[in-house]
Amino acid sequence: MIRIVFPTLLLITAVAIFYFFTDPAYQETKKLTIEKKSYEDALDNSKKLQEVRDQLLAKYNSFPVTDLDRLERMLPNNVDNVRLILEIDQISSRYGMPVRNITISGDAGNKKGGDLIGRDEKTYGSVVLTFSIDGSYSNFISFISDLEKSLRIVDIQNISISASDGGAYHYDIGIRTYWLK
Repeated sequence: MIRIVFPTLLLITAVAIFYFFTDPAYQETKKLTIEKKSYEDALDNSKKLQEVRDQLLAKYNSFPVTDLDRLERMLPNNVDNVRLILEIDQISSRYGMPVRNITISGDAGNKKGGDLIGRDEKTYGSVVLTFSIDGSYSNFISFISDLEKSLRIVDIQNISISASDGGAYHYDIGIRTYWLK
């Protein structure tokens, strides 16, 4: 009887050890192997991204600093209203036409509310700046020409011209300018 009970007991013990120790340890090892593979893939992807970043950084650093400064002035990465107003004032002062009545309308690129359907996917924002100047028509044309040639991207939205005393005209100008978000 011991010849039958002892091997049966050993067989039951072996099966119990397999189900309660070996199989869970094996399953955990499989999970860890899969996790290791995902970490290795992530590490490979990060190395590829670092190579791409290094290539892009090398390209960026190959540009002359003056070109990068001009690009930053043309399309800044923030709403630099003060600098824009100073640039416009500097241009207008060349022609003896001081800038007055400056108003800034909110960001048209970040509308919130019911008139916007879906999510705003624009990578740029815009703002409308309105101001007034007084001067002769020839000075106004020169001012607009210089404004057009300035590095900052501006779109003239509206111009209102009215006569004033002494042969000068009063100009109300609205411009839209842009920046990267």
